[in-house]
Amino acid sequence: TYHLFLTLDASQAPNSSQLFNNHIPLDPRLDGAVAITKTTPMLNVTRGQAVPYVITVRSSFGFDLNDVTVIDSFPAGFKYVQGSARIGDVPTEPEVIDRQLVWDNVFLPVDGTQEIKLLLTVGAGVREGEFVNRAQAVNSLTGGAMSEEATATVRLVPDPTFDCTDVTGKVYDDLNLNGRQDQGESGIPGVRVVTVRGLA
Repeated sequence: TYHLFLTLDASQAPNSSQLFNNHIPLDPRLDGAVAITKTTPMLNVTRGQAVPYVITVRSSFGFDLNDVTVIDSFPAGFKYVQGSARIGDVPTEPEVIDRQLVWDNVFLPVDGTQEIKLLLTVGAGVREGEFVNRAQAVNSLTGGAMSEEATATVRLVPDPTFDCTDVTGKVYDDLNLNGRQDQGESGIPGVRVVTVRGLA
């Protein structure tokens, strides 16, 4: 049986092959180092409406964090309003990748908070229902999660002006073609009104 012993000492010059002279950085575990919330004051939204969102990112780590990436994922049919994003009160445009907004290298001071505000618009082709917006903080260097996923939900409802309107008024013989019912221009009874989309 042979035994191999490894002895560490300072007998060799610095920068030599000493094992203890090799500096290997060990990244601290950063999962759970950041708390994140996502809110919107809107509960019900309509097509074409701008919806404000606020992402609040809070550090619970014992030192400053510089390599924080915040990723916001929004639903299909929603669109980011260019120029609307702010970190604190400073305009800060994200990188737009498909349906994600990405803010790289967000600075979080010790036990500090950053607030990201942005606007999304609801597209004309979006159908009624609930839509969830998600945000998460990840490590800019490793891509590892630093926070849980935060969500904010809005419900698309019919627009009271355009989706739920009754047709009211009367049909008359506009003799002088001025678009108004003048004296002597009588109403026409028993009329059936049909829209260009075939609604009667």
